[in-house]
Amino acid sequence: MKVTLINHSSLLFNLNGGKNTFLTDFWNEQIAFGSWLPSAPPFYNPVYLASLSYQKNFYLVISHPHDDHIDDYFLDKYFNKDMKIILNKFSSQALVRRLTKIGFKNLINIDNEKDFGDFQCLSVFDSKVSNDDCSLVFRDKDYCLYHGNDNWFEINKTNLKKIENFKSNRKMVYASQTNSASGHPHVYKQFSNTEKQKMLDEKNLKMLLSGFKNIKNTNSDYFLPYAGYSKPYVKGENYKNEVFNPTYNNLIKLLKGKKVEGQEKLLNIFCGGTFDFKSEKVSYPFDYSPENVFNITDHYYENQNIIKNCHTYTNKYNDEVSDQSVLENFLNQFNEFVKSYLEKYPEFYESIIGKKIRFIVKNTNNDLKCNLKIGDKIFSDDKAVVNKEFEINGKLFKALLDKEILFDDLYTGFMIKISRFPKDNYNRDIILYLVMFGYKYKNSKK
Repeated sequence: MKVTLINHSSLLFNLNGGKNTFLTDFWNEQIAFGSWLPSAPPFYNPVYLASLSYQKNFYLVISHPHDDHIDDYFLDKYFNKDMKIILNKFSSQALVRRLTKIGFKNLINIDNEKDFGDFQCLSVFDSKVSNDDCSLVFRDKDYCLYHGNDNWFEINKTNLKKIENFKSNRKMVYASQTNSASGHPHVYKQFSNTEKQKMLDEKNLKMLLSGFKNIKNTNSDYFLPYAGYSKPYVKGENYKNEVFNPTYNNLIKLLKGKKVEGQEKLLNIFCGGTFDFKSEKVSYPFDYSPENVFNITDHYYENQNIIKNCHTYTNKYNDEVSDQSVLENFLNQFNEFVKSYLEKYPEFYESIIGKKIRFIVKNTNNDLKCNLKIGDKIFSDDKAVVNKEFEINGKLFKALLDKEILFDDLYTGFMIKISRFPKDNYNRDIILYLVMFGYKYKNSKK
């Protein structure tokens, strides 16, 4: 079995001595979250990857419907519409609808474990972490690969037992995210650059240590770090040069000289590297520097005008909203969404109830401001302390209202400014629900 890191969360691997070929979470040049582009393009020309989709024993694997895991444009234009696509069976049909709309027909939903005859696939899902993302584990008679993508959290006991039974005595590569994938801490106004850098290092270290804990608990043989090769391009900001590059050397630096159990299992692999289970080594077809790849990729996107389609560079969004009631209506809809969702999933971050948020829409001439006590109602005290305060560009907020962009674009795409009170309280629940609501709102009828 060989595994090649194509870029970001995309792996190309085979099972049964090359009989079955898999490509995970393909991302070429489609802009994700309104600002993201892969900080290393696919190692193989995407035309070659698309050609694989016409092979009988090829499978595309999609973990979840974020744009950095599914490149609609290239899939639509060049991949075989009859190829087999493996995905988790989510309660939401958003990913299925998205793929069906493109024209794909052969969707294989994995509810728990599925036997394909000469290989098997296991879905590892934790509703307390996410209701629209999962890990997928593959095995043949000798080897096993855990495609964790963005699921870096510590695996719960129930899922560990499932993985243990599925893996049995096979050698396993555990692949998981080792880099921040949101606007935090960059978009938080209250912190200095030095504080942000420290917070970012702590955040990424937490992911890395969680990975080490998971490889111990799953008895994995190797740890493949990925799902972090992306950069945000936001006009007037320097975010693309402030984000972390999750190379092996940079990950080791996070440990600050401390030896951690499982550290020796961390693979020194970069985009284009191939890990061979038999030789237990990572190899490349030629030698190159990751730093040079990052720098040239950045110039490539600029010189080829690819970044001109990012939200803050495009000329598509020119209007603003001056009506206060429109902002209030948006937050009222969000409030109803939270209450409805908690009725269905009462244990999913119920801590959000009673927390307060403030939206400030920054227009050219007049700003709009609205406060909400979540689970209750809008209130008018603009001096009241809130848990999170969001500043949004007026043109981008109009695009959000018009269902042209997502709230996730604003937050994960680094196009918002946030303050939080108290300063050291993250309030992840608020962000999660705003992001979830944003997808529902955009996909609702205009």
